[in-house]
Amino acid sequence: MTTLELPDLARPDAGTTLISEWIVDTPDRQDRVARALLGEWDELSARCRPEAFLRLSCFASGDGRVLLSVAQWTSDEAHLAFVREHRAEMVGRIDREIPGIRRPGLVRYRLAHTVVPDSVGDDTTDVIVVARAVSELASHASRWAEDTADRLRAAPHPGTGTAHVFVSEDGAHGLLYAPVTQAIAVADARPYRLLGTVAGPGADADGAEPASGGSAF
Repeated sequence: MTTLELPDLARPDAGTTLISEWIVDTPDRQDRVARALLGEWDELSARCRPEAFLRLSCFASGDGRVLLSVAQWTSDEAHLAFVREHRAEMVGRIDREIPGIRRPGLVRYRLAHTVVPDSVGDDTTDVIVVARAVSELASHASRWAEDTADRLRAAPHPGTGTAHVFVSEDGAHGLLYAPVTQAIAVADARPYRLLGTVAGPGADADGAEPASGGSAF
């Protein structure tokens, strides 16, 4: 089931959140790769019905160069078992259709903080911002996540919806994800627009309904 609705990154059954970038270089390729990726996952979800797969959301960077994928699974183990069997074939089909995609790698995240501002922004927007921190010391990413959440609680940015702050499984990465209706002053934050979402076999559990439409930057 493909929808156009931001994922619920605080859903309790999501044991892991997987975030990756595919560098595609141009807006035309960005659109073609997104359609191919969403189509592959839609077909796999319907055919294989992996109960541990909750949702895959695909976002486009504003400069047309990058696709950001945000996937939710019940566990890393379930995701790894599934991709060992299916990923190579799926990626091979996409690469034959659209060669030259660069994939820096996937990061496995755990939700550390959810910040709901007193005056909640529009969580129905299809635009998010993402900010990252990388450190060789696990304590630095955790401290960055805590400091970022504290700043958002103390001085929420206008137009920002419910923000989620993550720390990677290995402790080396921190990440802020927040829906927005206007630009916000977060260091190194980049805007992305939702292109589509594939819901897993258990999608109805989180109350998601199919949506259509969308806005541009």
